[in-house]
Amino acid sequence: MIAGLVVALGVLKPADAVAPTPKMQVAAHKGELVVLTPPSGSAPAGEVTVVQPLIGMIAYAKVEGGKAQLPYFLLDARDGEDGVLVLGGHVEPRLMTPSKADVAAIDAALLRNEVLSHVKRSINGTEIGAFDVDGDGVADFAVTYGCNAWGDGSCQSRGQFFLARAGTRWVEIE
Repeated sequence: MIAGLVVALGVLKPADAVAPTPKMQVAAHKGELVVLTPPSGSAPAGEVTVVQPLIGMIAYAKVEGGKAQLPYFLLDARDGEDGVLVLGGHVEPRLMTPSKADVAAIDAALLRNEVLSHVKRSINGTEIGAFDVDGDGVADFAVTYGCNAWGDGSCQSRGQFFLARAGTRWVEIE
């Protein structure tokens, strides 16, 4: 993680009704960003940068009381695909394709999560979007979309995981 950077998860809530779709369907919406308070208790407030690298969305907002109104944002209509990373301050993230080493390390991090039951098949087809925030050309954060609950020999639901680089490893952001 980048020292001093406050990071939290957020959820985009469109003002208009959006029917879930089984395939990626990205469209522009207006609505609200809800910033989730991390276990540390310190969610970003004031100026923030909102990032969802899987669909190429970067937005800027002002958070007050854990929420911000957004006049425009991109949203993927797949079920469980409304989460974003919220970075404190005005950051200039660079979207990037994760390296093969990053993909392997992200897969390893996902397999450590109990909800995937440590089953390698649970990560088949996982989409990964990544971005760099410190300008060194190396991905600092990643967002995935794929199986997020495994049981009874199959994927039970699809959704997102959010990860941060910790040296050569990746750790889940909760």
